[in-house]
Amino acid sequence: MTGNEADDLKTGEAGEEKPEAVTEEPERDLAELLEEARRESRENYERFLRARADLENAQKRWQREREEILAVAARHLVERLLPIIDDFSRALAAADESRDFDTLRAGVAMIEQKLAEVLRAEGVEPIEALHQPFDPHWHEALMVEEDDTAADNTVVEVYQKGYKMGGRLLRPSLVRVARSGRQE
Repeated sequence: MTGNEADDLKTGEAGEEKPEAVTEEPERDLAELLEEARRESRENYERFLRARADLENAQKRWQREREEILAVAARHLVERLLPIIDDFSRALAAADESRDFDTLRAGVAMIEQKLAEVLRAEGVEPIEALHQPFDPHWHEALMVEEDDTAADNTVVEVYQKGYKMGGRLLRPSLVRVARSGRQE
């Protein structure tokens, strides 16, 4: 066979490429490919297990850090509240000694003001409710009464002040709401 005839057999009569000859040991090639795929699969599975363990460890670490941050924040708040508790103790002791109601009232008012300042510093705000339109997001109606002196659906009495923090409700205001035919 000449060189041209060998080329003709390789490319075919019309110049088309024929597939390369299959190796004589196809089972061996398949076995090697299978073993390589299994090895790669094991490596991928081991990488997956390591990544999952890393994620679980990171989540546990984040949870511990979150708890530590909350503990520090709570400690800071408690440190700011302790002097107020001391003020209450002094006020009670002074009330036992003097029995002066006006002085006791003034002392308790100062303590309330200090407590409000601490809460304000922590981002806690009272919810203004009196003479405001009833808002179920911020108010909880304990009573609804006919009242022709107030606009319909207006808060006419606050039984318990509500609070919000960072725009989120901590506690709704407990209120009495007016119902009337009068509109404003």
